[in-house]
Amino acid sequence: MKTKHLWKGVFNYARALHILYAQAYTERQAWLIMCRRLAKKHDVALQVVTGLFNGSKDNYKVKIEIGYQTVKAE
Repeated sequence: MKTKHLWKGVFNYARALHILYAQAYTERQAWLIMCRRLAKKHDVALQVVTGLFNGSKDNYKVKIEIGYQTVKAE
């Protein structure tokens, strides 16, 4: 069974630094979850936020905060 990891995202949005956390399987999934939260918080369309953080500028970073491993019991 796959386990979700805890991801930390730092986004430079609306002239402010936003630090978000999300549990997800991949970095891309965590990025999308965080973009959805930013869009909802600022009451804008998701496409606006994902367009700002599409990787063309160095204005965000998503990294694994806590990684979990599945250990088989003997």
